[in-house]
Amino acid sequence: MMNMKLLPNQISSYREIVFSNLAFVDKTMFIRKLEEQHVKVPLFLRPRRFGKTLFTDVLSEYYDIDTAGDFERLFGGTDIGKNPTEQRNSYYVLRFDFSGIDSAHLEKNFFETVKNQLEVFCSKYSSLNLTVNENSVSSASLLEELVTSFIVKRPRKTDQIFVVIDEYDNFANDVLATDVELFKSMTSAEGFVKNFYAKLKALSGSSQSAIGRFFVTGVSSIMLSSLTTGFNAVNISWDPYFHEMAGFTENELRELIRQTVDMSQFEGSFTTDELIGRMKLYFDGYTFCRKSENHLYNSSMCINYLSRVLAERELTSEYGDFNVNTDVDKFSMLMDLINEEDRIKIIRYIARTAEDNIDGYIHGTLAENLNINRKRKYNFREGVSMLFYLGYLTFFYDEENEETVFRVPNLSYRKMFMEYYLSLFFRKGVLTGDFRNLSRLERTGDITPFISYLDEIITGVLPDNESDVNERVIVSLAGEVLLTNLRHCCSYVEYVIRINGRKTRERADLVVINERRNRPSFLIEFKYLRETAEHDERTMEKNIEEKRLEAREQISRYMNDDVLKTMPNLQSYIIIYAYRKLIWEKCE
Repeated sequence: MMNMKLLPNQISSYREIVFSNLAFVDKTMFIRKLEEQHVKVPLFLRPRRFGKTLFTDVLSEYYDIDTAGDFERLFGGTDIGKNPTEQRNSYYVLRFDFSGIDSAHLEKNFFETVKNQLEVFCSKYSSLNLTVNENSVSSASLLEELVTSFIVKRPRKTDQIFVVIDEYDNFANDVLATDVELFKSMTSAEGFVKNFYAKLKALSGSSQSAIGRFFVTGVSSIMLSSLTTGFNAVNISWDPYFHEMAGFTENELRELIRQTVDMSQFEGSFTTDELIGRMKLYFDGYTFCRKSENHLYNSSMCINYLSRVLAERELTSEYGDFNVNTDVDKFSMLMDLINEEDRIKIIRYIARTAEDNIDGYIHGTLAENLNINRKRKYNFREGVSMLFYLGYLTFFYDEENEETVFRVPNLSYRKMFMEYYLSLFFRKGVLTGDFRNLSRLERTGDITPFISYLDEIITGVLPDNESDVNERVIVSLAGEVLLTNLRHCCSYVEYVIRINGRKTRERADLVVINERRNRPSFLIEFKYLRETAEHDERTMEKNIEEKRLEAREQISRYMNDDVLKTMPNLQSYIIIYAYRKLIWEKCE
């Protein structure tokens, strides 16, 4: 057996990773890049669980004046260790981690968090004989008193503090989803959050300041006005220079797998490419600048999934991460921050049911400073931007049209949007069927569980206003059900037919391609007939037969597609939703 390293699952301490010989994806080259940019207060935004906290810990260890003796052991094998900068081990590091603040009794918990982390600073640098004033009544005054004392007691006038703030807005995002008025209060001109950052500005404003540098991470710009009022933070989040500072590129993920997964033990079960392919569907797809060379995987979700694979010794279909996943109720609260017209427009674009949208892309520009401290709700642009910051949407460069758009990054979040779409437009948002039975479709070609589930969606949870249902809605929902629940298949809604390498104007409603060519793939054509009072039974039968013949002719033409005609196990089906009944048949 190869000598493999262990995965750093749920571990964000760089020292623990190094000293315990855990696997580490080296991002230390970005320390040099940050210094080269000469940005005093860089703000770096990424969705949750993207590796931001680990990077702040790497920075802390690198710049800490007290860790010089451990420098070779900590950084000897890294990029920055082989060519360190002059500023290494030259700061007193003061860290604020706001990721664990409970939104209940928020002001008190914020105060206690600041106080505790100032006490950690005093304990760490005990030779300075600093103390935290127990009688202070606000986080801003606590900070001011300690930094003022540091100026008096620091060994040299040139000694400075490096302030690292992790997840500056974590608690704010939770509050925003549950109590908008509390959010407005804490970030207002007199709010305790605003005052804290204003005090940081006052303490870092002069050339003789005790605070020399900052590094700030967060999820969104929803609280950015509070931060920038405090000090002129520069948002580096969308700069291509720092695009890969958090998250994994595919090459980095492959290197992590090489370090931690002995693939010889899984020979005959799955390959590295199959493992990567599975993770690509659920954790890949993130792009944070308009046009980037590499897309990114959510690093923590990848590590969590690899840990499950090693524990279960198979390509598990459990992809969820409780630290990332948001339930539909909480997601609905976030969506309620958007005005109703634009909220419905956004969700229909993503669900591919809008009349002028067939690919799920959202066209628009990013609002870089979201401010909820006003009466009106978010408009379309602001709503899309909020979803981008929280990781539900990402940039995507559409090469065909040569433009950057927004899209859902992966299947983890497509499932969220599908559930929300059902809850928004249908009477019942929770379906009673068992999605696990859908696997029979890709294993044996048994389409009946899928038909049963689709029947429940369309007829069992039909909206009160049937005008919300049309052929595109049915196709889109069918595609979403398959896309988010099949392990070895990719589903394509409005599949473009290509003949002899050229695109035609024809589109197949739904194509499901199985990655295992010895297993079945599917070509499905949908038709829709709405019930009307004047239709008698004979007329309805005639209309159904016409739709059936139309679908058969279309499928016959689609079989000339360059890809479809080469598939050895392609099955074709017609599904007709006619007069509140679901009718289906296989085309031989």
